Amino acid sequence: MRNDNITRLTLAGMFAALAFVCFTYLRIEIPMGGGMTGKIYIGHAFIILSALILGAKYGALTGAIGLSLADILAGYTTSAPPTFLSKFLLGLAVAFIAHKVFNLAAADDKKATKIVTIAAVFGCLVNVITEPLIRYGFKVFVLGLPHQIAYLSAINCAVSMAVSAVPSVILAVFLYKAVQHSILKSYKFV
Repeated sequence: MRNDNITRLTLAGMFAALAFVCFTYLRIEIPMGGGMTGKIYIGHAFIILSALILGAKYGALTGAIGLSLADILAGYTTSAPPTFLSKFLLGLAVAFIAHKVFNLAAADDKKATKIVTIAAVFGCLVNVITEPLIRYGFKVFVLGLPHQIAYLSAINCAVSMAVSAVPSVILAVFLYKAVQHSILKSYKFV
C-alpha cells in the first residue's frame, strides 16, 4: 500500500512539473483586447491526464499546484490564487465525469477512448466557464480593479482557455491511449 502512495505522488509530481514546463517554456502569448495578452499552452493536457489516471484528489492538486507555481515563478503572482482554484476545478471535473459518471476503470478500449474524450472536453468547458468568472471576482473584490478592466481580462481569459483547450484535449486523449496498455494495466490507481 505504501508503494502505491509513493507511485501516485511521484506521478502527480511529474504531471504537475509537465504542466509547469508547458506554461513556463512552451506558452504562446498573443495580443488581446485592452493591451493585454492571452496565453495559449498545452499544460491542461497533463492535468487532464493526471485526473484520468490518478483520480480526483491527485488530478485536482496536479493542476492547482503545477500551474500556480508557474504563475508565481513567471511573475504573474496575483494570478496564482485564481489559477489554483480554477485548475483544481478542472481536475475535479475531469475525474468526476471519467470515474463517477462513466466508470473509466471498467471500460473496454473503444469505450475508454470515448469516455476520456468526453471527460477531457467537459473539464475544459468547466475551465472555460469558471476560470474567467473566478478571475473576474478576484480582480474586482480582492485586488479592487475596476469592473471594466476585470471584465475585459475575463473575456481574454475565456478566449485563451478555449483556444488552449483544443490541443490540450487532443494531446490528453493521445497520451492516455499511449499509456493505457502499458502503465495502466500494471497499476490500478482509481
